[in-house]
Amino acid sequence: MTQPSGWYDDPSDPSRLRYWDGILWTERTVPKQSPTASASTIGHAVDPYAAAPPSAYPPAYPPGQSPYPPGQGSTPPGQAPYPPMTPTPYGQPPAGRDYGAAPTYQWRPMGPTTSDGTPLAQWWQRLLASMIDGIVVTIVGGILAFPWLRDFFVWYFDFVQKSAAGPSTTDITSIFSEISTEMARFLLPITLIQALVAFIYHVTFLTRNGASLGKMALGIRVRRTGRPGRLTLLDAARRQALQLVLTLVGVVPIVGSIAGLVSYLDQAWLLWDPRRQCLHDKIADTVVEQKPPRR
Repeated sequence: MTQPSGWYDDPSDPSRLRYWDGILWTERTVPKQSPTASASTIGHAVDPYAAAPPSAYPPAYPPGQSPYPPGQGSTPPGQAPYPPMTPTPYGQPPAGRDYGAAPTYQWRPMGPTTSDGTPLAQWWQRLLASMIDGIVVTIVGGILAFPWLRDFFVWYFDFVQKSAAGPSTTDITSIFSEISTEMARFLLPITLIQALVAFIYHVTFLTRNGASLGKMALGIRVRRTGRPGRLTLLDAARRQALQLVLTLVGVVPIVGSIAGLVSYLDQAWLLWDPRRQCLHDKIADTVVEQKPPRR
């Protein structure tokens, strides 16, 4: 433990006291006296800023070498003696110099933003949100379309068993025609149910929450280009109209292939669009923004 600063017996002269500053012995010495117990500082920490007795400081000049006339000591002619040093009081800081509040830093987004400065959603955020929404729509649509799915699988396994039982005299064209007819009979209602479920799902969540379940999970939301807030029913319906049409057209032979390409182009459009809009965003004049972080 470090010895506190104070006056202690001089190790080199037992008749004097030498000041210990807490680290090293100083050159300040005084003759050893016998003060009263209340005035003694021996062995006690003292205020290093308190005034020391005049005897504690050595003279500025050796005896007989002072530059001032005799009798004036070290005080220049015509100048009052310096007042003694007084201890510095420890109190409150002066007015106007107290510590202010901690600085705050504004959230500065990077990349393209909306008209009011909110950053737009990243492509990977929209991709993951679309995958989550697709899983939800598929599960709900599969539950509603279960009767048609069950009949389709029953017919399919029966058709496979008949084909494996023995050679068929039916030509290949007739076989593919039968498969197309049966698939259209089962898959058409399944596709319609899936399309309606997706349309109702997105329109409902966009009008109520401004974001679907997938978008809420990724911290993004849909808004109009010129104003923030949730979409109206008409805006949400316009935004989902393109996907609804492409899904319904996709069941039509040959035309369905073109619809599939347009659907992929719709989703990929945001990769080079300056406002990161898909084609269905441009139809409804919407953008997808990131939610500002909570403070």
